Amino acid sequence: MVGAYLPESFEEEGFYQFSADSSKTPALRAGALDRYSVSFPPRWKELPVSNAKSGNYCQPRCDEATTEVGFSDPAQGTLQIIIIPTTKLLISKKFPSMGDVGTISNVINAISPAITGSVAAEEEEILDKEEFTEKGRVYYQYELLTPFAETGLHNIAKITTSQNYVIMASISASEAQWSANEKDLRRVLSSFHIDES
Repeated sequence: MVGAYLPESFEEEGFYQFSADSSKTPALRAGALDRYSVSFPPRWKELPVSNAKSGNYCQPRCDEATTEVGFSDPAQGTLQIIIIPTTKLLISKKFPSMGDVGTISNVINAISPAITGSVAAEEEEILDKEEFTEKGRVYYQYELLTPFAETGLHNIAKITTSQNYVIMASISASEAQWSANEKDLRRVLSSFHIDES
């Protein structure tokens, strides 16, 4: 459990902060991403990520979405940090901003299969979307209610760019998990950010 080995979060009281570094993920080892952080309640556990899902075999030249890390608490839900090469989204500009990638309405169409683990979200499944800036970086945030998602009925995601990738924290939960833990799940998502140099 993260409460046993991660440091306490400075931003989220009672949570523990995971700070990704080059020893943790193939994309960070390859220098393809900026460092990022996310905080969790103490009972969450880090999940193993297979080489095929992590892109361990192809970084830094993977041309598909890959999973950086995963964390879960069976009582609350699951978080994945997923990266998608901007070239996959037909963006040729080096180090694009979220504005270069697309509008908040267009980006969800391209990335929702990575959030749901299966099919693209339909317009009526998008409950909320928000654009905001933290520490000079633009983020898009989405809330989806996706009955056909592989990952869970409730999905929330926070998305930005890092070097030549779209990087997202995606949280999924069943109806029971969401009903009992919505506040904590939103706090986990809110804590995700790129560590600015």
